[in-house]
Amino acid sequence: MALKNRTDIKRNKKHSGKEFRNEFRFIGLVKPVRKKEQDGDSWFDVPFYQNTITTTKKDRRVLQFNVETAYRNELKVELAGMEKDTAYIYSSKHKQSAPIAWEDRLDKTKYPDETYHYIEQEWDKTESLSKIITEEMWADVRGHYEFDVFVNDDEEEIKTVKRIIDQVYPLRNGEVTVKGLKDGDQFRVYDSETEGNQLGFGKADKDGVAVIKVGWLNPEGGTLYLCKVEGDTEGKRIVQEYNADVVETERITVKNNVTNDIQLIGKDGKKQYVPYVRDFRDENFFEVNAFEMQLGIRSTYQNEETKNTKVNAFYLAYGKEKSAVRDVELEVFYKEPAEGKDAIASAFSKLEKLDFLVAEGVDNNRAEFAMVEIQETEDDNPFADVGEKTTAYEQVSTGTKKGLEILNYISGTFKRGILTEEDIAVESADVGNPFATVEISEDDLPF
Repeated sequence: MALKNRTDIKRNKKHSGKEFRNEFRFIGLVKPVRKKEQDGDSWFDVPFYQNTITTTKKDRRVLQFNVETAYRNELKVELAGMEKDTAYIYSSKHKQSAPIAWEDRLDKTKYPDETYHYIEQEWDKTESLSKIITEEMWADVRGHYEFDVFVNDDEEEIKTVKRIIDQVYPLRNGEVTVKGLKDGDQFRVYDSETEGNQLGFGKADKDGVAVIKVGWLNPEGGTLYLCKVEGDTEGKRIVQEYNADVVETERITVKNNVTNDIQLIGKDGKKQYVPYVRDFRDENFFEVNAFEMQLGIRSTYQNEETKNTKVNAFYLAYGKEKSAVRDVELEVFYKEPAEGKDAIASAFSKLEKLDFLVAEGVDNNRAEFAMVEIQETEDDNPFADVGEKTTAYEQVSTGTKKGLEILNYISGTFKRGILTEEDIAVESADVGNPFATVEISEDDLPF
């Protein structure tokens, strides 16, 4: 994960305002969002996908779920959309986009030519992504943050953070091997006899064997549908059952619950594929939870005791008439530096107002625990003062670590003098409640 051209600041084509960029990547276990009943003490699971009605009586589709990136670090991600008057299509050949009437967005006969494709809008994307999301699957979720602020009924300014879904890639926990093919024969694997989701694609090697990574497969077993592909034409789909382990026929072998590889960016900037263990308790498990963000600085404060640094930053977002200025709070936890080096928390404390940089870090909504000794509670316990006994411990919650934590500064991105006071001047029209039709939950609050 890395922003392209990290120091380039996008300019709005209409008003030339600066607009920052950010992105996140989370890999983890998919779980439902849990909410508390409004008029009770019970909690319930929120459906992944819902059709809702706003207070202005408009249809709104919502996709939301939690991604558990490490044990008890659950991050809510979401996507919502409403119907629009206009959609857009794009042609890579002509390198241009074109507007199209909303009702014609999926009708290719209304496109200028066959090189154009529909730029999927949130209304449609929420529905299409909902079809591949299942509880307890493992997925690679890519997206971006949206920051905002509104004034509540008590005239308090509330800052919100939303993790907006851009793409969801189910992890490929299965492997299908097809033998007896010709070199170059192509196969697709689906989860349904007609239409459905494509789970994998593969091509036969010179030995006539196609090895296809597929997923997400039901860990307990199920049914796959394979078909040969010639050009744009698919052949009849072949039914293939699978179980929790291995199913082997004369020509087809299906392995389930295999360790899959994930793509990471190495320290040298090159892509690499490494095995990813889907078990938080396994000693080989590692967390994939990262963000990169362009930031402008308002102020910083380093705690004299902990040496941790609070970063009060601003983020320039899209606005119709002027770039919207959003406040972002981040923290850099102090770590003892190598000899002769400065701690990153200390370096951030030296930043000045209107400095620009790109930071990377992790997103925390992390339940923290400690092991404490179980104390003797009975007054007349004859073993209270015995030395020959085994001390027992129990795990107790010590709280929740929340918020965006900066881990690193991206070398070469620090700039001074490219941001101005005009960039962060907030017009009165920018204040108010933009969430009049949107429910705000505790999950949207960063700290």
